[in-house]
Amino acid sequence: MFAGRPDWHAPTHVAGRPAYAAFEQPGRFMVAPQRLRTASLALDIYEQDRGDAGLENFSLLQLGFEAEYGLEALRQAALEWPVSAVLGPLPAEAAWLRLHAVQALSLPPEVTALLSLDRVGLGTMGLTLRLDGAATELFVGSLQSGLLTVGAQAWVRVRGVAERWPLAVSFDPAALRAALPALELPLPSLRQRLLDAPESLGFAALLEVPLSNRPQAADALLDRLVERFCALMPGPADGPAADVRVVFDAALMPAGRVSWALDEVLLCPRLLVMDADPLAPLRELPPASWPGQLVRRHSVPALGSGWHSLTLLPNLPGPRVGLLRAQVEVIAPPRPPARPFSSRASATLPANDAPVLVNLRLAPDEPLHYQWKISSFVRQDGHAELVEGPVQTANRRHLVIGADALGLRFVGVEAEAAFLREARITLSCQGQRAGKPWATEGAIDSAHPRLALALPPGVTDATLSATATALADGRTCATQAQAVTENLYLDAFSFEGSGARSLALECDFDDAAPQVLIELVPEDRVDQAGRRALLRLAPAAPAATWGWTALSPFRSGYRWRWAGQAEWSAATSPTVPLQLRSSQDPTRSTP
Repeated sequence: MFAGRPDWHAPTHVAGRPAYAAFEQPGRFMVAPQRLRTASLALDIYEQDRGDAGLENFSLLQLGFEAEYGLEALRQAALEWPVSAVLGPLPAEAAWLRLHAVQALSLPPEVTALLSLDRVGLGTMGLTLRLDGAATELFVGSLQSGLLTVGAQAWVRVRGVAERWPLAVSFDPAALRAALPALELPLPSLRQRLLDAPESLGFAALLEVPLSNRPQAADALLDRLVERFCALMPGPADGPAADVRVVFDAALMPAGRVSWALDEVLLCPRLLVMDADPLAPLRELPPASWPGQLVRRHSVPALGSGWHSLTLLPNLPGPRVGLLRAQVEVIAPPRPPARPFSSRASATLPANDAPVLVNLRLAPDEPLHYQWKISSFVRQDGHAELVEGPVQTANRRHLVIGADALGLRFVGVEAEAAFLREARITLSCQGQRAGKPWATEGAIDSAHPRLALALPPGVTDATLSATATALADGRTCATQAQAVTENLYLDAFSFEGSGARSLALECDFDDAAPQVLIELVPEDRVDQAGRRALLRLAPAAPAATWGWTALSPFRSGYRWRWAGQAEWSAATSPTVPLQLRSSQDPTRSTP
């Protein structure tokens, strides 16, 4: 439950950014995203003649974000560390976004509100926003007149192992609630009060901690307060840009005595603040190219009285493997006497998750209210099997379809772009279903760096393994099969052969040489003088061990040479010790 989670205690810094140790996994560190990068943007504008009701105009604004970690540069910087370390991404659990612009640029209030992003994959998130006709035209006009002034602030929630300190505290949650100035307050102000006057909140035990250690003890207590009684939320629009607030739930704070050991291991959330550039795709195209590519207009056929046009928007992880087809069905139960019959409409969800329009007929002047469900067809034993999602109700013309509506479990797998430049990856997911073996497979490459495996209900003991094949020479390496518990991120360090490597070398002094000098370097860093090591072996100390970090399982070997020689050896695996004889040293003068 805790192994592999980021440990919030004492982060290490690399290139000025914090790196959190993975709990109970020595040598592995996790870094948070630098920013959210916009991967896709689309504004679909719909127009429909509704007769006496006039022309209806609305739009769907869709933004797709990817977390950008900057791992390549950090890994190069981490090579300077005295010990080998593996850096990986810190997955996002949830995220919020708030667009902002200069005051002279008017944006619709729907756009500038705090917007919740839908988590789609490991580092991918989506946003779908419905704008009415006036807001649509205002937004389009704002883009054309002041594009460069539109930016965004993002808040990303991550979860890790709480700070710890050997201290026990006992308090009354109701008394704490009464002592708070408000149920919602800035996180830094609550932390500062725990440092300056903990007894005012009922935590006099913190006064026993030396002042030099009190920040760590206060953070351990704050983590537990947030996990037990609070929600972390972005601050208001008129506050500081990086404001994070705690919102206490009074219902969770009844009177009574609660005792906590602040050195107990538990998980708690943190809210990270970063910039986002939501309109970057627009800047990459001239305004003349926006229509048809990023801003698309759709004319919807006119509907008579009682007819309603529903916009269905899939917000699903993908590309999806194991899901053959998904069908949405919209049902309006009978509503006598005006409509004694059921009204139904259905559509197939496209693989590219484009919006779908369906028309539902109700009685004239009947309020819009309907039920809907998703029927999915998955591959099972060589044939298609039907899986039905839960029946849900809605009363809106715009319906976002999330993964939970399909009745399936999606496991996202994403691979680092740098590694996919040298390898392609095949995936195998296996388990048991209804007492029989179950399996599905997929592939990832540079053109398709992510996928989502669809697991039907009833799959147990599912494990996932991956095999990477080098594009240059076809060599392969694999990961250990691991239980499918959450989304998986693959990079070079996921595969055997990368990461910390060590070489044992020994010299047999078969002549009168007082010493030999050997140069060693990772096989892919021969041209980097700073990565070379010079080892001295002598009759009194004829053996040594040398270690380095292999940045790829396909470049995990080393090269060596006698000190002073120009040529390096061929790339060699460290699995076999390097055995030398002093008489072979060509740089030593012969008497």
